[in-house]
Amino acid sequence: MSWKLAKKLKEAHLDSWSNFSRTPPTSLVSENDQEGKPESSTPAVEDAASSVEGLTQAPVVKTRKPGILVVTLHEGRGFSLPEAHRHLFASHHQTASQTGIIPASPRRKASSSVHPSNSSTRPHTSTSGFDETPTNHGRVSGKYLPYALLDFDKVQVFIDAIDGTPENPCWAGTNTQYKFDVSRVTPLTVHLYVRNPNAPPRSGRSQDIFIGSLRIDPRFDEPYKEVQWVDLQYGTGKLQLGVEYAEPQATKLSIDNFELLKVVGKGSFGKVMQVRKKDTNRIYALKTIRKAKIISRSEVAHTLAERSVLAQINNPFIVPLKFSFQSPEKLYFVLAFVNGGELFHHLTNERRFDINRSRFYTAELLCALECLHGFNVIYRDLKPENILLDYQGHIALCDFGLCKLEIKDEDQTHTFCGTPEYLAPELLLGEGYNKTVDWWTLGVLLYEMLTGLPPFYDEVTNEMYRKILSEPLHFPGPEIVPPAAKDLLTKLLNRKPAERLGANGAAEIKSHPFFHAIDWKKLLQRKYEPAFKPSVTMHHTIPLAMLSKMPENVANSC
Repeated sequence: MSWKLAKKLKEAHLDSWSNFSRTPPTSLVSENDQEGKPESSTPAVEDAASSVEGLTQAPVVKTRKPGILVVTLHEGRGFSLPEAHRHLFASHHQTASQTGIIPASPRRKASSSVHPSNSSTRPHTSTSGFDETPTNHGRVSGKYLPYALLDFDKVQVFIDAIDGTPENPCWAGTNTQYKFDVSRVTPLTVHLYVRNPNAPPRSGRSQDIFIGSLRIDPRFDEPYKEVQWVDLQYGTGKLQLGVEYAEPQATKLSIDNFELLKVVGKGSFGKVMQVRKKDTNRIYALKTIRKAKIISRSEVAHTLAERSVLAQINNPFIVPLKFSFQSPEKLYFVLAFVNGGELFHHLTNERRFDINRSRFYTAELLCALECLHGFNVIYRDLKPENILLDYQGHIALCDFGLCKLEIKDEDQTHTFCGTPEYLAPELLLGEGYNKTVDWWTLGVLLYEMLTGLPPFYDEVTNEMYRKILSEPLHFPGPEIVPPAAKDLLTKLLNRKPAERLGANGAAEIKSHPFFHAIDWKKLLQRKYEPAFKPSVTMHHTIPLAMLSKMPENVANSC
């Protein structure tokens, strides 16, 4: 039994299934949605890919040399609330008036740090939904102004507007630049949100309102600099931003290029640290591995497998490898620092997820595993501890040390590895196994998300192994595991790999009725808005799941 699962059991005090309370639906992909559409607006950008297959298995396109993308946000014009949310600021008006704060005039002119002369020509509208925004001495409080979430290659940064109005906000412009490391061709996306004035205290970001997004495909063939207005998608108005691409003089990357901030994890072969790259100020996870240890324990193949997998895959639900380098004693992997915490942490806190949230995570994981299988890679170690959430609430699969490479559909492998609660029967029996082992672990994970525990869990490991091999699969009532979920789990947890759902590929899992509401192309383009967003407000904050780990002196860590 993993120590984290033991900790979960100790803290959760799970009751019987009959005592579980129903939590309200949180995912935007509901079982009752016959057309497969999200229940509200989704903060994604249009992707030109013509097929789902192309999206799940897009190869990495390297730039001709490493570079730096510099982004500046200037101002927005003509923003508005989605129709379904336009009552929120009006209902907040009465409370604000009682505190001496008056609503902003819809014709108030927002100042511009970029083109002050343009302020008089900005469009003003009384239909934006922001008309009742409170002001204090003529200024709109920052908490009512929109904020932007920049996303480049899974490196995400929050940027608050500093002036103006919700319809026409202003950012810091050239006074503040945001730099991103570029090693492969990837789009820049900007998602815009406004905080819900009626959100209850400590509700985090889950009730923030999406008001639009945009996508830019920067040119990486040569250095350039431009400032442009870009129309929003899934919203009204436009945003002015500057984009600059530079190619610094090539230097060999080393540990000296990073500021060491904190040890956030420790394993058999090294540490995982939170670091800041000095030239761009971006935060990363740095995995250090001692060469002597992996050689002495014959783990060279596993270590190289992790680098190989991360270097060749480009998928929205897999943590990307940004850099890798070495010293005489150590290997270094630099990965995107996904900051929303482990799925295990959130599952432990909430005991279990409702059906819609469980379906959403399972669907994104299914796409990640399908991508790996397309590269002939078996993941083999799916569990909540290896799944992170990003700022928006999308999943990010990490930890590829146990991956098996170059496994074709007809191939089998015999290595015994994985986490006890998630081991497939064929692995326990010492039989050869193939990609279908990942569909077993996906079923175990879905079962755990819905009920709070893995299906064959027992505190005695050998007894748990016996249950995995022979115990009938039991389910709680339909209020916890609805019929479609029960049928999917029964087919994923089939002890005969050849008959297991997914034996003929991920497509047959996607076509199961449990997923009938999902448009898979939209999912891969991240067009479904996660209802749950981790409570993270700063791009350098330690993930909540890592806070309990013992800090160490970083001076001698690398």
